[in-house]
Amino acid sequence: MSENQYTPTIGLEIHVQLKTKSKMFCRCANTSAQIGVSELKPNSHICPVCTGQPGALPAINAEAVKLVVKTGLALECIIAKHSKFDRKNYFYPDLPKGYQISQYDQPLCTNGILIFGHSRIGIERIHLEEDTGRLIHDQSETDSLVDLNRAGIPLMELVTKPDIHSAAEAKEFCQELQKILRQLDISDADMEKSQMRCEVNISLSATHKLGTKVEIKNLNSFKAVERSIEYEIMRQTKLLEAGEKIIQETRGWNDREQTTYSQRSKEDAHDYRYFPEPDLPPINLTDEEIKKIEQELPELPQAKVARFMEQYDFSLLDAKQIVSDKRLADFTEQTMSELQSWLVDLDEVELENADPWEKYRGKLSKLVANWLINKLPPLLTGKEKTFETLPLTPENFAEFITLIYKNKINSKNALQILEQMVESGGDPTSILEDQGLHLLEDVSDIDPVVDKVIADNPEQVEQFKKGKTAVMQFLIGQVMKETKGRVNPKMAEELLIQKLT
Repeated sequence: MSENQYTPTIGLEIHVQLKTKSKMFCRCANTSAQIGVSELKPNSHICPVCTGQPGALPAINAEAVKLVVKTGLALECIIAKHSKFDRKNYFYPDLPKGYQISQYDQPLCTNGILIFGHSRIGIERIHLEEDTGRLIHDQSETDSLVDLNRAGIPLMELVTKPDIHSAAEAKEFCQELQKILRQLDISDADMEKSQMRCEVNISLSATHKLGTKVEIKNLNSFKAVERSIEYEIMRQTKLLEAGEKIIQETRGWNDREQTTYSQRSKEDAHDYRYFPEPDLPPINLTDEEIKKIEQELPELPQAKVARFMEQYDFSLLDAKQIVSDKRLADFTEQTMSELQSWLVDLDEVELENADPWEKYRGKLSKLVANWLINKLPPLLTGKEKTFETLPLTPENFAEFITLIYKNKINSKNALQILEQMVESGGDPTSILEDQGLHLLEDVSDIDPVVDKVIADNPEQVEQFKKGKTAVMQFLIGQVMKETKGRVNPKMAEELLIQKLT
């Protein structure tokens, strides 16, 4: 039986560190969820509560509860008016209390859905818990060290229904969820910083009956999610074809070797000996509180993509790339608003159109997308700069796009101007004038240059006069070289033809 004859059934468990000011059950600063736990001095953000000292009592972080409800509403979940916390008992060196405060049978959110492309992935539940600490294995040859800065960070766990049937679909689900989390501003959801971690549950079957479930733990990139599933499908297929049984177990992912490996047998819920957390009261939400959170929901990524296409005439691909980054999307929208104001202020006779925005928005959106998506990122390579730290304003960027649109600068000089704007800010017109990069538009300025090119290249001129028209590109290039690219090539061609015919 071939691999294609086995149907993979996949469910995801995704853990997300919430971007609150303090930890889940204490007043310690939740710095790890902002910058990544590896950036902090070990054990510098801890207290008796998050380190599990005897007699220390937890208190619920209300903002964390609100952020989970917000996520649930965005994913069309049923929000529980009454829920509670439970103790999940297990021993691990980075779990200071010997148990984790989590939610078992009464989660905050249930029965949601995430739709993307042709996929409709059900959300089984979203619940709230505390994160564990972390073990550091590479700083000692004989010991593993424990850093508890991460212990107690508010952690949202989202569990999908087993509605995923391919590695690519699982990867896309994670990507779509990350966009939503960032748009909601509940987490930066950076997988490399462990702000978003994924676990895969996968089984293979040749019948309608589900196969034995295998869990793959702690995947920290979209690529790892996809490749671990692909490997596990291949591994389980080989076992089934050999007549062997799949073992219910937890496996890890070796990114270097691109393989999964056995870690331990898979626990069932009863192994954790769940019972209600005695030190915390139940969570009770009113209809008014839930409605207030719902009213605070921002425009979600898929809706924003559709609006960018309709309102600004972006292509689907460009809109998706822009909207995938909330800061970039906000910057783009402000830029388009500036460009719309510029068009409205122009003389209607110049535009020859009563509604200039409808006529020209498509051309402007293509320029904006090209320069933001394709031309800007290479200028940041190797520099300690990110988009949000650039001294680049939407007003100046819109002015920059306007200069290109009106043929005031060519692409080479535009790139030079943008690089200056990235380095030190400033408006593009001032940079244009200071560096003398504006295009020559007066024929009296260009005529002498064209005459010089004709005089310096008699052989090519003679070839053109004998009908070898391809040589014109060479002559245009010489004009561009003499003017350092400050002449519109079309204008240079027209003047050359006038003088040579």
